[in-house]
Amino acid sequence: MTDLLEETQIRIQSQGGRMTAQRRLIVEALQGMQSHPTAEELHAVVSRRDPSLHLSTVYRTLRWMEGEGLINTRSFGNERQDRFDPAHPSEHYHFKCNTCHSIQEFDSLLVNTIKAQFELHSGAHVETGSVVLYGTCANCRSKSSDQCADYDSQ
Repeated sequence: MTDLLEETQIRIQSQGGRMTAQRRLIVEALQGMQSHPTAEELHAVVSRRDPSLHLSTVYRTLRWMEGEGLINTRSFGNERQDRFDPAHPSEHYHFKCNTCHSIQEFDSLLVNTIKAQFELHSGAHVETGSVVLYGTCANCRSKSSDQCADYDSQ
């Protein structure tokens, strides 16, 4: 897939629309974010550059992009807000830290093996899969062990 901004512009123009400055800001911010932001988090980023941009514009743009297959909506655990992830050409999976709430993407041949075994035993055809692992990321574990070491030395 081409760059998200370029692909979005192509789709908008093919439908007779135009890439407004606000849409461009939203797509650029989404493309540049390492995490899987909520609409509110994305709005907080883009409203720094354009304070007149409304949250409803962010939601409309994200829902349109989702409908076009440009992004995926993700829900992690018992969060009440959707998170948005640019669509990738290959399937990938997620790890969410329960401490800092960061989200990391990963690929796994093991998941593909599980899907193949399921198909073999069930006769079903798996089109896509979603795996989310939850735990404590290396950064938070490191901070936690540092705090334990500080406590032990007192």
